[in-house]
Amino acid sequence: MIGVCVAILLALAVACSSAAPTLAPTPTPTPAPPLMSMMSMPTPTTAAAASATPAAPRAAGLLVREPDSFEGYTLYTRGPVYLIDHRGRLVHQWRPNHGARSTRLLDNGNLLIGRNREIDPEGNVVWEYSRLPQHHDLLKMPNGNVLILSRDVIPREEAIDLGANADAHPCPKFNATRIVEVRPTGPTGGEIVWQWSALDHLIQDFDPAKPNYGTVADHPELLDINHNFTISGEWCGPGSSLALHHANALDYNAGLDQVMVTSRAFSEIWIIDHSTTAEEAAGNAGGNGGKGGDILYRWGNPRAYQRGTAVDQRLFAPHGAHWISEGLPGAGNILIFNNGSERSGFERGYSSVDEFALPAD
Repeated sequence: MIGVCVAILLALAVACSSAAPTLAPTPTPTPAPPLMSMMSMPTPTTAAAASATPAAPRAAGLLVREPDSFEGYTLYTRGPVYLIDHRGRLVHQWRPNHGARSTRLLDNGNLLIGRNREIDPEGNVVWEYSRLPQHHDLLKMPNGNVLILSRDVIPREEAIDLGANADAHPCPKFNATRIVEVRPTGPTGGEIVWQWSALDHLIQDFDPAKPNYGTVADHPELLDINHNFTISGEWCGPGSSLALHHANALDYNAGLDQVMVTSRAFSEIWIIDHSTTAEEAAGNAGGNGGKGGDILYRWGNPRAYQRGTAVDQRLFAPHGAHWISEGLPGAGNILIFNNGSERSGFERGYSSVDEFALPAD
């Protein structure tokens, strides 16, 4: 099976609050046409044969196409990167295989891919920035800069100094979300012009002798360093690290000059002010929102800041939140892939694509 995570995002000028977004109305479904496969399906086996030999896996390909589906193109990656049309036909494949997981199709026909690379349609690297770790997502901003989802890796001892209950996890290292804006300065260079780190916006109620101590529910603009220890269920083996937030997608709203982050571990979206200077982004004052780098708005799982229970949770290990672009139905709303599961005991049992509008003034 081919899994696709689409990552585009949009942030709104909203003060951090518990106000809930408005879920967009669900359109009336149209009857699905007969299944259509672009590849031959495996020959069915008899019950007797199936008991002795496992059935062949179902062939990949386009299986269903609604009559009113958008006649556009889909970009996806499984190592190689493919562009297919609305009928599932291959339009272009990028070679060689760059091992891409994060992939964006640019206006010039190039790809922005993982490991901070831009490649042309023939697969040649035309820009690369290797001095910064990247994971899950990156995007090209209107000014030509590249916004990169990165991480800060800290040893166990430093996490304890920040108020982490490290005894709750056997991890020798912890990594926290970091967002970096790089201005390309040549085919293999770049200059960091802005950055934001979650380590500058933490709170904890575990150790009063450590910094960041306070009442978590009173500070939804900050991130509880210990939330992921008990909620996500992630496990660390020897030498590995715990992803405190497991962010997996970015989006940038040029009109609002804000960044949106999707956190799988917190089951939330966060909206951050990009109008800040790098110094303001590390504090709690400055920028258009006046909050520095503190979270302007978050939604999806109030348990992450101790203001709700599992009953209140709306996002479950989400991926790829993005604002819908102008000119499209629902422009300005947010579209997100809601996996439907977080861990045993906190799951819906199904996945969905959800559209919602934030309570912005």
